[in-house]
Amino acid sequence: MRKMSTTLIGLTTALTLTVAACGDSLTGVTSGDELTNAEVAAVLAALGSAFESVGAQAAPSQAAISINENFDVTVPCDSGTLKVSGSISGTVDDVTFDTDVSTTVSWEPNACVVSDDINTFTIDGAPRVELVLDLTTTEDVVTVSGTQSGGFSFTSSDGRAGSCSMDVTFSIVTTATSVDATVTGTICGLAGSGFDTLG
Repeated sequence: MRKMSTTLIGLTTALTLTVAACGDSLTGVTSGDELTNAEVAAVLAALGSAFESVGAQAAPSQAAISINENFDVTVPCDSGTLKVSGSISGTVDDVTFDTDVSTTVSWEPNACVVSDDINTFTIDGAPRVELVLDLTTTEDVVTVSGTQSGGFSFTSSDGRAGSCSMDVTFSIVTTATSVDATVTGTICGLAGSGFDTLG
C-alpha cells in the first residue's frame, strides 16, 4: 500500500509541476533578478524528484484499498537538503486502479543546489512550496485539480538572486486521446494563463 500511495503522490506531483513549468520563452520572478522558464522548470523538477528517495514496499494485489498516510522525509540535493512532508488519503482499487485521493505536499529547501545544465541555483524556502490536490481516475479518465502556493528564494552561479512566489489553481482532465489543462494565477510573477497545456 505504501508503494501505491507514494507512487500516486509522485505521479500527481510531477504532472502538476510539469503543467506549471510549461511554456517557451517566458521569464519571471517575484523580486530580484529574473529566472527563465527553463530555470523555473529545473527547480520544480528537483522538487518532484524528491519522491524517488521515499522507500516503500509493494503490497499484495487486492481490491479497493483505503489510504490514510503521512510522510516526512529529508533528501539530499547536489548540495544542501530538501524536506518533503504531507499526507495522502482516499481509496485506490489495486486491480482496476480506479482512484479517489486527496494529497497535500510541502517542500522546504535548505541551501538546495540544482542545475539547469547552464547555471547552478541555491534554493531556500520562502517559506516553502505547498501543493494541495485531488486525484480521481477511472479506466478512461484521469482528473487532477488543486492549488500550488508558497515560494522559494534563489541565488545563481552567474550572480543573480531573487525570490519566486506561486499562487496557482489548476485543473487537468486526461483521456486516451486528449489532455485538457487549465492553469490560473501566477508563478514567479507570470500569469498562469500564459502557460501551455501538457503535450
